[in-house]
Amino acid sequence: MNSTKSRVLKRTVRFTLASLIGNSFMAFLVYKLIAKTNPKISGVNLTLLAALVILITAIEAIVFWSNLQNIFERQHLFQTKLEEILRGHKSEKIRLDPNDSFYELAKTVNEVSAHDRHQIHVLSNQENELEAIVDNLPVGVLVLNRHRELQVANSYAVENLKITSLDVPHPFTMDVKNSDFIELVERTFTEHKTYTGLINFGEEFDRVFETTVVYSPQVHHKFEVIVLMYDVTESIRMKKMEKDFINNASHELRTPITSISGFAETLLDGAKDDPEKLNQFLTIIKTESDKLVGLTNDILTMSKISDRGENLKDVNLKDYVDNQIQFMQSEIERRNLIVENNIPADLVKKVNENDLFQIVKNLLTNAIEYNHDGGQVIFEYRESKRHWKLIVRDTGIGIPEDQREFIFDRFYRVDTSRSRTKMGGTGLGLAIVQEAAKHMGGKAIVDSNEDHGTAFIVRLPLEN
Repeated sequence: MNSTKSRVLKRTVRFTLASLIGNSFMAFLVYKLIAKTNPKISGVNLTLLAALVILITAIEAIVFWSNLQNIFERQHLFQTKLEEILRGHKSEKIRLDPNDSFYELAKTVNEVSAHDRHQIHVLSNQENELEAIVDNLPVGVLVLNRHRELQVANSYAVENLKITSLDVPHPFTMDVKNSDFIELVERTFTEHKTYTGLINFGEEFDRVFETTVVYSPQVHHKFEVIVLMYDVTESIRMKKMEKDFINNASHELRTPITSISGFAETLLDGAKDDPEKLNQFLTIIKTESDKLVGLTNDILTMSKISDRGENLKDVNLKDYVDNQIQFMQSEIERRNLIVENNIPADLVKKVNENDLFQIVKNLLTNAIEYNHDGGQVIFEYRESKRHWKLIVRDTGIGIPEDQREFIFDRFYRVDTSRSRTKMGGTGLGLAIVQEAAKHMGGKAIVDSNEDHGTAFIVRLPLEN
């Protein structure tokens, strides 16, 4: 402000001097003209003329100073306002009288300010929305500048790649040390092209990511590299399980089919004429056919279980379990197992009988298959405020800790070397149990201690 006053004063002084000289010259010309027409003009008149010149000059100087100060004040006002707009600061409107010569300019500046604030608000909202979207994507997002420094990482990337600091840009290799990942990123930096690869972070994070490294050119020959990482661990694991299932199912299907075909061919070749061999071979064919039917039923059950209607029915739970135990009695006796049914005798539940059948049958089969000879299988019932539980315990060989989280997955088959028997299977039994439990509004869980037995708990909601 002091600088403005100094500039106004200097310009006013220069204007006053120029005006004084101009007015004096004009007064002198007027005086000469009058003196030529009237030689009798006196010196008093000359003095009066000089005083008049000084008065006019003073008035002009005052008017000039006032106008100039007003202009400089408006200039300072507009300059301050525009600087605030450039910095994005919120400021008050410029309020001038409509008769002010700067009124239209002030109105335009106010409109620019309002538009600018609106644009900043819109951009801020868009930025916040974009940040929220990126931060909540189920995909890892990394942004690297042209110096190979990590600038941005969303929450998914921070959590899954264990990124510890984003306070300042730093080399991305400080966070991600996987050699395949680094090689893929370096190819993009070197060739300025987008590349995609499957990166296995097995040693670091036990994850497999489909990684796309995008080259993003900017202005003035600058560029960014955006890394998108999609977790395909489950997809790859499912594909592997499906492949294992196909191989296992093919073997399990081929074995009974080969036996049936072989013994049928032997019978046709003349063995049917021997009554002893005829009975023996037909028994084998019947046994293998039953295995084939059981395998086919498991596959069909898995595909149809979620399509069944409610079909609710009152069932005495203890009697129902006893019936299932009776169906498996030959295998129970062969393994010399003790099966206890501790479910209350008068307990009646309204259930989907088809789902209950799959649960009891598959859990009982599992308890027999993975038990020790001479072991125990125990059925129990528990109830809480909102749920009831069917529990099947065995004294078998248990489930390794690293396999427990997968046992209810479709196509997953626990390592067969655990079993003391050769019953075979498709890896669908426990998946069928879980699907049936979910269809009834519940869930199946496992509690196992390796070498000391397993308990499968099916938790179902109480009827309303």
